Amino acid sequence: LFPSCEVGLMVRRGTAWKTAPGQPLTVRCPVKHCGESLNVTWCKLLDTNKCEQINYTENVEIIQKHVKDEITSFLTFKRISIHDDGLYRCYLKGDKYGVVSHIINISVSDLNQGVKNSDNNADELVSATGEEDVSWLPYFYICVSIALLVITLTVLTLLSFYGWKGKLTRNHTKGQV
Repeated sequence: LFPSCEVGLMVRRGTAWKTAPGQPLTVRCPVKHCGESLNVTWCKLLDTNKCEQINYTENVEIIQKHVKDEITSFLTFKRISIHDDGLYRCYLKGDKYGVVSHIINISVSDLNQGVKNSDNNADELVSATGEEDVSWLPYFYICVSIALLVITLTVLTLLSFYGWKGKLTRNHTKGQV
């Protein structure tokens, strides 16, 4: 339906959430659907590398919101427990597609009391896993530009000052001869 559009899950590699037992937690799975009719499903990875589908329960809610050519599926734990600790994935089922997301690590522990999660958490984890954080780059470019401007103005000022002084000295010497 959409030319050159590729269906995909946009969960970042290394996404992790930390929370304490009894707290609410909502995890996002952004999906680019390109007009296709898709079914987003959540599962929890077991020790056997099998992914057990997560169903709507009293404590677990799965909601999908549509905006333009994207769907966001939300997995919400109303009161998370230690048993919910583990690795999760969202995946797509469509007429032509079967796509699985990167793993989402949910850590549930009393040690996580007071830990604040945000959507930026995934960005921080990605840069910690080897990709460089280049948020400082614009500041570097600004500093280099200012330094170049100062050097250029200094050189032009010195050249114009000594250039005029050289002409004045030559003219003054010609007048005396």
